[in-house]
Amino acid sequence: MRRDVPLLLVLASGLALAACGQQTEPPASHARPTSSDDPRFQPLAAYDMPDDDGLAVGRARWTLARECMVRLGFDSLKDLDIDPPPAWPKRPAGSGVLMVVAYSSDNFRYGVQDPEEAARYGYQGAQAEYERLYPEKKWTLSEHLALTGEFVGDDPKTVHGHRIPKRGCLGDADRTVFGSNRQDRKDPILNLETKSLRQGMRDLAWKKADKAWSVCMRKAGYHYATPKDAETGRDRDTPELQRRLADPQYAPDEPTAPERKTAIADARCKQKTGYVRTVHAIDVRIQNQLIPKNRTKLEEQRRWNRDATRKAHDILEDRS
Repeated sequence: MRRDVPLLLVLASGLALAACGQQTEPPASHARPTSSDDPRFQPLAAYDMPDDDGLAVGRARWTLARECMVRLGFDSLKDLDIDPPPAWPKRPAGSGVLMVVAYSSDNFRYGVQDPEEAARYGYQGAQAEYERLYPEKKWTLSEHLALTGEFVGDDPKTVHGHRIPKRGCLGDADRTVFGSNRQDRKDPILNLETKSLRQGMRDLAWKKADKAWSVCMRKAGYHYATPKDAETGRDRDTPELQRRLADPQYAPDEPTAPERKTAIADARCKQKTGYVRTVHAIDVRIQNQLIPKNRTKLEEQRRWNRDATRKAHDILEDRS
């Protein structure tokens, strides 16, 4: 299963107030790769929710959230289109809070890889992928708060005379489908995927791949030790963040020219040095080592996902 995970960083008056990650449902249109030669292949994915199940869970979740919103007085949302499930609701612009959103996808686990895609999206390929899969809808502030329960400062905790449930209507739906809010539960798959990357980056072969990539980048005029440094691009991000803080309405639709040029060079150097093939092999090896050591937790997660899938199908059948 591929994950698209927006991380929401809430900023107001230049101060970080809160941060939370919202995991979305996997897309149904992408089959899980089965060949270890495919850089998208991850051994841990065998314990994750299959794509079709994820789509059913997403529909059930938004079905319940839509019903909850109508109960809270949002009658105009009774016919909200939830197929495919909408993107995670963003706080509307002009509400006095700046939200910086970071996106993650298994397709970009080792960073940008395709020069043509880099020329179009820079380092925002994961965001573009997410937006293709999950249609974005503009919400009013009251709708956003009622859906998410993401309160900042003096945000009202009630709407139309009704108290907003914990974590909003989407959180209420999660408690019905999953039995709890997913943000409150540690996902061993995500934890082990992160652990595998961290261990892999300490591997001598991975460091050698980083060095070869870095040498290639220097020849192209860039001085980054690792692909992550290039993606983070502090030399590019600092002025960008300053502009966002100075003007909350500023929301560029396209990556900047410097970002695109860096991403193109990054992808080309990965291809020239065989970077992805090397680090993926290390990642797969480490995941295969981690699985038997954590099989109990992984099997529990698989059962949890299956229970949620059965519940989701029951919800959808009851309303068909």
